[in-house]
Amino acid sequence: MIDYGSDTNGRIVYIKIECNHVPIVLVNVYAPAQITERCSFFKELFLYIPSTKWIIIGGDFNCTPNNQQDRYKLSAQTDNLSYRILIKEVINPLLLTEIFRRKQPRKIIYSYHASAGNYHSRIDLVFGSDIIYKNTHDIGYVPVGISDHDALVLSINIPPLTDKNMHRRWICNPNVIKRKSFLEKFHEIWNIIINTADLNTTEWWNDFKTSLIMIIQQEEKELNRETRRELDELSKEYRFRATNPSNDDLAQLEIIKKKIHDALTEKFINSIPSQDDRDFKCLSNLAKARFAHGKANQSRIAYLIHPSKGRVETDNEMMEICCNFYQDLYNVKPIDTSYWSELFEDITTLNQNDIDLLDRDITTGECLEALKAMQLGRVPGDDGLTIELWRFIFPIIGGHFIKMVNIAKDKGNFHDGFLNGLLTLLKKGSEFKGTMKSFRPLSLMNIDYKIITKVLSSRLKKVMNKIIHYNQTSGIPGRTIHDNIHLIRTIIDYHSRNRIPLGITMWDQEKAFDRVNHLYLFEVLRRFGFGNNFIHMIKLLYTNSTFTIKFNNLLSKKLFFNSGIRQGCSLSGYLYVLCLEPLLNLIRKNSKIPGVLVPGCQYRSLVNTILQNDETNIEIKTLAYADDVCTFVLNTNDELETYEMFKKYSHASGGKTNDTKTVIFWISDCLDPPSFNAKIEREKCTFLGIPMDTQGQLPQEEIDKMVNNIKRDIGLWSSIRLSLCERASILRCFIISRLVYWFSSMLINKNVIKSIQKICNSFFWGRTHPFIKFQTCVGRKEDGGFGLIHLESMIISYRIKCGLTITNTTPKIWKFFALPYVGLHLYKYAPWLWTNLIPHLHDDKQFFSDVAIHTAKWLKRGSNVINNGNDISIYWKLINLNIYQPPVCYERINHLRNIQFYKLIHHSKLPSNIIEFWTSLANYGINTHDRLGKTLEEKKCLFCSLPETLSHIFITCSFFNEIYKLLFEYIKNTFNVSIPRSEYEIIYLKIVSSTTSRIFQKQIT
Repeated sequence: MIDYGSDTNGRIVYIKIECNHVPIVLVNVYAPAQITERCSFFKELFLYIPSTKWIIIGGDFNCTPNNQQDRYKLSAQTDNLSYRILIKEVINPLLLTEIFRRKQPRKIIYSYHASAGNYHSRIDLVFGSDIIYKNTHDIGYVPVGISDHDALVLSINIPPLTDKNMHRRWICNPNVIKRKSFLEKFHEIWNIIINTADLNTTEWWNDFKTSLIMIIQQEEKELNRETRRELDELSKEYRFRATNPSNDDLAQLEIIKKKIHDALTEKFINSIPSQDDRDFKCLSNLAKARFAHGKANQSRIAYLIHPSKGRVETDNEMMEICCNFYQDLYNVKPIDTSYWSELFEDITTLNQNDIDLLDRDITTGECLEALKAMQLGRVPGDDGLTIELWRFIFPIIGGHFIKMVNIAKDKGNFHDGFLNGLLTLLKKGSEFKGTMKSFRPLSLMNIDYKIITKVLSSRLKKVMNKIIHYNQTSGIPGRTIHDNIHLIRTIIDYHSRNRIPLGITMWDQEKAFDRVNHLYLFEVLRRFGFGNNFIHMIKLLYTNSTFTIKFNNLLSKKLFFNSGIRQGCSLSGYLYVLCLEPLLNLIRKNSKIPGVLVPGCQYRSLVNTILQNDETNIEIKTLAYADDVCTFVLNTNDELETYEMFKKYSHASGGKTNDTKTVIFWISDCLDPPSFNAKIEREKCTFLGIPMDTQGQLPQEEIDKMVNNIKRDIGLWSSIRLSLCERASILRCFIISRLVYWFSSMLINKNVIKSIQKICNSFFWGRTHPFIKFQTCVGRKEDGGFGLIHLESMIISYRIKCGLTITNTTPKIWKFFALPYVGLHLYKYAPWLWTNLIPHLHDDKQFFSDVAIHTAKWLKRGSNVINNGNDISIYWKLINLNIYQPPVCYERINHLRNIQFYKLIHHSKLPSNIIEFWTSLANYGINTHDRLGKTLEEKKCLFCSLPETLSHIFITCSFFNEIYKLLFEYIKNTFNVSIPRSEYEIIYLKIVSSTTSRIFQKQIT
């Protein structure tokens, strides 16, 4: 199963499956009986149908293709409009055909039978694409007995794809490691390896992994067989009890249905990757399928442009293009080592303590810490072995793993396959032009490889800030991408306000990571002063490394990775930053390249306070975040001089500057730009993903586009049925999370925030009338809320986080630009922010003024002046102080305030619909009077078909069963009191059950 979903009314249900490697969409339709509703329904039907070549749409359409042929003569005539709209809006655009009538054009048969009025008609139809029609060899209507509609049965032949390169990815099922039989088999093969393998080589590791994969796959087969047996037994018991059921049978049927549902759910969840993703856990199965399908679509490629053949669509031809492109890309790039002496001149080097730290041998403890630091749910490499498995077995095998790594280090290479990466292609942006440059290659490496790189990167992380200039912010502790955004925004604002002409050049380096020559990489490490042991480990990881391209469902042959830095492990970002630093250093020390003079940097005392050094007359010449590099120009000579620096770097490293994508953003409304060679932008430009105009603000058209994108994303999620808890989670994790970067770095108009909040609230409630206060919904789930996002508080929390960064002593060069706007508000809490050396200003349209106002209010309340980086806690403090109102029951029933009921169910593994029920109940959101009626006698259970007796609620209802088991366990752990789950042993139920009057029972309860 790839995807499934439904509309909000349950009239459309679709499922997308894969059979013989062929994706097939099955859509079931139940059209409204009322003509006007039916016509509107058909006009929107196509929105819920995923596109594919193999598509079947069937169901009760409540209209006939031909009233003369498809209705019995005594039947009442229905409209002639509905079917025409269906043909126009759905069938023709999707190139479908009505299969039964096309196969049997003259046959008279009816599918719907209303015996009371002797009405008969053929309103149950099946439409299919042309390939479905061609492969359908039998079709007919079959009575089913339990319905007044006949079933329409198709026999379809789905030809299997016979491509020998077709690849179905295997990924280890984490549930296998919980099985006792797996542990026994693992110890058995491990003892065999220890006693028989030659542990003084590296080849034994490959044999061990092969054996490990075999026993895991055997255990998975056994697990699947057990699941099938369990489902068969449950199904047989269900059918047996469903025949002339007693009251006890009816109760057991609900329990059996719940068990079947749980077994199928577990099987379904195990088939979806990324199930342990933090954002993934909050979703229902339906939403999980949509999420997983959306991620899978990122790497699905429909066509490519061949250099000579033009557009090609077959997998083999596209694979040929991929292999040729990446083999050429990763071939050794020619370099000129004569440029090295100039490039490496005056770069900072490591001290001896740092060299010793990096040169240590890898230990088992470091490897275990590396595994713990890895996020669960990440897709593994080509061996399919997951992080969960390695965490489980590494304490047993860790010592021998370290020994194998040391042997490889002595030999100079690992065994064949250890360094192989699975290269997946991710599309860049939303526009796809069919070229290979439209993809970002990501190497999926095996976890045993990632353990080594994680250990090395953890060490390297500790020394990077000592050798990398503060103008480079990627991946270095204490520096973030926001430092660059704050700096570039304030530089634009400063020069615009003071009418100082300036050009900001954004240099584009073509395939920056992939073109780095390995000899250059090793020389960079040597020139920075890294020890021989560390350099040798890096060489070991790049010697004879290979990759296999995963393209759609095909795998290429192994290709050699002779150039570039792998994108896909924790070490790659640090290595690239080291490779780029000599270029940035060359630009910084070039007196012919202009820089931006920082306001206030002429005062030694101010510089010492902000940057904690005695440097004066500071110029900013470069800004870098990994390969995104900005420099400054005033005339064409500046541009040419900077370009020469990039040429020297390209000759030395194998890099290449993309002249067509390099852009100069000219800031001046009084002076036209010089005749630069690069493309010139004067209205707006995008820096690190954030668009800015010539005042350093978000352009209005980009804000409008952002709002439209939110509406589009919400529209996609609206097509499936979701609980309130899931809707709140989707807003937080998948809708608003994409905008946090913009909101945290740029000023947003309050009207825009209100508009987006209104859109979010509408999605949250859907078609339901709000029955809980907004102020309660935004509260945490453990407090009885839903965690609905409150945009204004979220933005204020990021402003406060920025303000706390300003008040602490962390060196940030953008603080020079912020100082004039924060001193008036924050000098009480950080006296050094006030100085007579610079003017102090107030401007509501300036980002740092907004930061200062909110931070001052925060600190005035007595909150912490130290920024611990935890903006989430700031957000929830703001919510609890200013917005949140407890559930209604807390206000009406005082003793409930001391019961941590919602904290208990929030941290449990209960389904979101159960949590939603109790949250709604706490806010009087379930109208019991409407359900009970005037007689106060209960109807059937709200969640199943059985009568709602007290014993049913407390004992047999599958919905309530989970919550009461949780509560009884809590009571046992807290008070050491065990409550049996038997109706006759619970005193309260026994008393109520002994009362014959149902109305009196109600009065007692």
